[in-house]
Amino acid sequence: MAKGVLADLKRIVGSEGASDRPDRLSRYTGDALGTFRAFQFAGRLSARPSVVVWPQTSHQVSRVLRYAQQQQVPVVPYGGGTGVFGAAAPIENCIILSLDKMNGVLGLSSYDFTGTFQPGVVLADAASVLGSASMLLGHDPWSRPIATVGGAISTDGVGYTAARHGSMGDQVLGIEAVLADGEIIRTRASAKPTNGLPLDRLLVGTEGTFGVVTEATIQTFPLPEKRVIACVEFPTFEAGFQAICGLYAEQVRPTMIDYGTESDSAARSKADEDATLYISFEGFEEDVKSQWNRALDICRRYYGVEGSQEEAVRFWRTRHASGERYKHNVLETQDPAGVRHKASSFRMDYLHVSLPISQVLEYRRNCIRLFADRGIKVREWSIWARPEFFSFLFEQEVDKGCETSPVLGQVVDEVLTLAQQMGGSMEYCHGVGLKLSHLVAAEHGSGLDVMRRIKRSIDPNDVLNPGKLLG
Repeated sequence: MAKGVLADLKRIVGSEGASDRPDRLSRYTGDALGTFRAFQFAGRLSARPSVVVWPQTSHQVSRVLRYAQQQQVPVVPYGGGTGVFGAAAPIENCIILSLDKMNGVLGLSSYDFTGTFQPGVVLADAASVLGSASMLLGHDPWSRPIATVGGAISTDGVGYTAARHGSMGDQVLGIEAVLADGEIIRTRASAKPTNGLPLDRLLVGTEGTFGVVTEATIQTFPLPEKRVIACVEFPTFEAGFQAICGLYAEQVRPTMIDYGTESDSAARSKADEDATLYISFEGFEEDVKSQWNRALDICRRYYGVEGSQEEAVRFWRTRHASGERYKHNVLETQDPAGVRHKASSFRMDYLHVSLPISQVLEYRRNCIRLFADRGIKVREWSIWARPEFFSFLFEQEVDKGCETSPVLGQVVDEVLTLAQQMGGSMEYCHGVGLKLSHLVAAEHGSGLDVMRRIKRSIDPNDVLNPGKLLG
């Protein structure tokens, strides 16, 4: 990076608003994507940013991006750093644009059921302030204690309550954003947008490649009068899946669906095993009661048996535990970059594909055969939020000290490509980042060139988050 960039940035954001100190950069040297899950892109996780800048207003963000265009210096927007596909991983010698200090709650309306937030507001804080106003935040991912509003929008994240409330992008009513060329745009926060191209979709799920969200108005929900948390045990994965399909066919609408096989080691070699459905309903008391009774009746048709209430409540209360662990074990340490770089004791991946309902079980059977041929053990098969959303966690034993597994990386590409070929999408939950960017051409076809042309028109120097999402 050219000399004087740090000094120039300090003139834009103030002397305390930018730094190149290694101890300050460590927090932003990567996101939650570990080298053992990056496969062919593992080497790119060692890139080092040159400077981090903390703007406090959209006008400062605009000036930083205009400056970066002039200097042709890459900029990587950074929220909570909880993404697991490398969307916030730095580019060598880049500027990290941290939204940490843009963390204000700009407005709440319990009459309109909306909340307006700056992008750096942590989701847990947003949920808390909404709760004090008798409103509910609809987005509830594992990373809620540390993920931010802006980051969740940029990846169009899916959380535990997506069965009722949809993805984060579904809850966005209006956005203020700074495009890659520094232009500030604002979309109307209305229930139905003005006719024409909905420009907020340019920012939802595009991982900061087109612009940086600087403000968002989000639809909120009433605090429920009644909540039921329950679990149902099934003898096979297929039986529980058919029950979930039955719920949707009869228009039963839970708030949460979290369904999967048990991950104990004794069951990993089986093609099928016991599975548990964690399910919740929220709303006024009569509706919750009738919805749960109908759901339980449907589950019983497929040999489902109501499980322990205590276990269901434990699941609900600990759903953010992995986020709390990441916060404590990584983000709150003196050297987050060093902690992230330590390899896992095993090689694994957790994939989330979206498929037509009719293809889910056949896809699973194909994956079972493929994994068996490669000597890969499946720890979990699961459905999250919708019957179309199919996830699986698997691992491969490798020699100690080996940071990458060529076989595992190849298998990941194979099963994701298979999902695309069967009419699905390679990822419904976490975005694309750098990890899956080589598969986007197959995902979007000729549409990818359209997206790239739009990108070039507002980011002619490919400054904003290059190498992510668009390949």
